Amino acid sequence: MHTASARYGRPKGTGLDDRRQLASIAAALVANPKLKPTTAIRSLGVDSPSTIRRLRDKFNLEQGKLLVEARRASRSKAAAQQREPTKVTEPSEPSAARPGLLQKSSSSQSLSIVPQSSLLVGCFDVGVCVVSTAVVSHTILAEYWLRLPPVSMALRGQLALNSVAVAIYARSKRRLVCLN
Repeated sequence: MHTASARYGRPKGTGLDDRRQLASIAAALVANPKLKPTTAIRSLGVDSPSTIRRLRDKFNLEQGKLLVEARRASRSKAAAQQREPTKVTEPSEPSAARPGLLQKSSSSQSLSIVPQSSLLVGCFDVGVCVVSTAVVSHTILAEYWLRLPPVSMALRGQLALNSVAVAIYARSKRRLVCLN
């Protein structure tokens, strides 16, 4: 007797191993967070719509795990690039006479990892970003308030009142000029 029910339609999964491509997609998204998964897939050179869809669906299923692994890999890669082999030179005098020489040179190297000019440029960039964000947010807020019906009506009333005041002032000034 047959106990298993028949499955209809296309079988799920292709059986293709896409781990390497999924890791590359996650690395691209970590490098540029503004990218969307489909754009990252296309940047790898994939053109087939079915392949793009398959990779995007697989990536969405495992997105959290893949991004964590990619961030960990990028951090370890950055740390490896920062570490440079320290050059230890033999002093001309014995090290017993000058015991702090090797320690002093290694600590001075660790202090000069970030040049001061790049630190200044970084601080300037942060300041410019803060100012531009503040200007944009104030612009959005002003547009919102000016589009509210009560504010719009009040501004129209103020403009009408100002035009009446200007007309009265110009009329009285003409009378004064004519009298003189």
